[in-house]
Amino acid sequence: MEKKRAYKKAFKKYKGSIKSLMYNSYDSAAIRYKELVKDLNFSNKSILDVGCGFGDIIPFIFSKSTSFKYTGIDIMKEFIQEAKKRYPEYDFVTGNYFKNPLKKKFDIIICCGALNSNYGKKTMSFRKRAIKTMFNHCKEAVAFNMAGGISPNNKKGSTIYYANSMDLLAYCVKLSKKIVLRNHYHEKDFTIVIFK
Repeated sequence: MEKKRAYKKAFKKYKGSIKSLMYNSYDSAAIRYKELVKDLNFSNKSILDVGCGFGDIIPFIFSKSTSFKYTGIDIMKEFIQEAKKRYPEYDFVTGNYFKNPLKKKFDIIICCGALNSNYGKKTMSFRKRAIKTMFNHCKEAVAFNMAGGISPNNKKGSTIYYANSMDLLAYCVKLSKKIVLRNHYHEKDFTIVIFK
């Protein structure tokens, strides 16, 4: 998988810094983390973080609640090893959630940036399947963000596919009418929260 190779290369080059996760800076990641958790109540909830990276969203969840059960899953074993060092009190699993979802259901499922990959003509169908999988495996809400916006520009050959937030919103409304779209915090990123 091309994306996995790119992450391995970035991890080797940046040695566990935020750039290993292909963020430009910590501030860039922090903006996304804040927007992702903004509308959610984590108190006494079970949380699954899909594409968890190093688990660095945990402090942002912790700022809203000190009582929650967190599990992170990522395809990169290097990321999971680093996450276990940083946050040993939480659970981390290596795996591809979109191919093999965990059997357990979680109150809240979050996904920060793991839906950005460009699969050519299959990109939108992959994203819809991924969103539906997360929605079907959550008890209360799913929140995700991705690169894109209202009128995104995509460059040929890019590993990132910028999504049209309105197209994805139209799909998500079919799953639930209880939705939040945050399209204001970054010109090339948006967050959607779907409540059951």
